[in-house]
Parts: sequence; C-alpha cells; structure tokens
Amino acid sequence: MSARFSVKRVPNLQARGIRNGEVLGGTALDAYWYRIIDRATGNYVGGKHQEEAEAMGECQRLNTRN
Repeated sequence: MSARFSVKRVPNLQARGIRNGEVLGGTALDAYWYRIIDRATGNYVGGKHQEEAEAMGECQRLNTRN
C-alpha cells in the first residue's frame, strides 16, 4: 500500500504591493517551503515547513497514524 501523505517542495511566494516607480530588491531564487499533501484529496495538510527533514518527520507521523 502506498503512503497517503507525501512531502512536496513549493516556491515561497509572497504577495507584495509596490508603488509606481518603486524598485524592489532581488528575491532568492531558491526560496522554497515544504508542504505535506494528501494524495487522496490533493489538499495540503498543516502548515509550511522551512526544513525538508521536519516535513518528512511530520509526514511519516501522519502515514503511521493513518
């Protein structure tokens, strides 16, 4: 049986409002979050994780509980 929950790496996007003519500083291209996805529904479970290992641990906990 395959695991119901898995970890997905998603871009860390933040909405920003700027005024006309305002210049923004550069953003890191490698800024990502790690999210847990329920493969049965396609929905994200829980919050965003900075570290992949933290997300994997939570994912394993959910899979053993289910």
